[in-house]
Amino acid sequence: IAIRDQGEGFEPEELPDPLAPENLLKSSGRGIFFMRSFMDDVQLARLPEGGMEVRMIKRLVAES
Repeated sequence: IAIRDQGEGFEPEELPDPLAPENLLKSSGRGIFFMRSFMDDVQLARLPEGGMEVRMIKRLVAES
């Protein structure tokens, strides 16, 4: 899944740790954390024309 937006973007390296004690009760800041927790691969890239692109990969195991 690839998602693009036209917002201001952000620096992925500067995202606060949602599990840090000072962030536990905040009502925002967990989206990327959840993506990384549930997906097999998450790539974040700032677009040259502005905005961000998020690419997520989830590998499915075939049932026999």
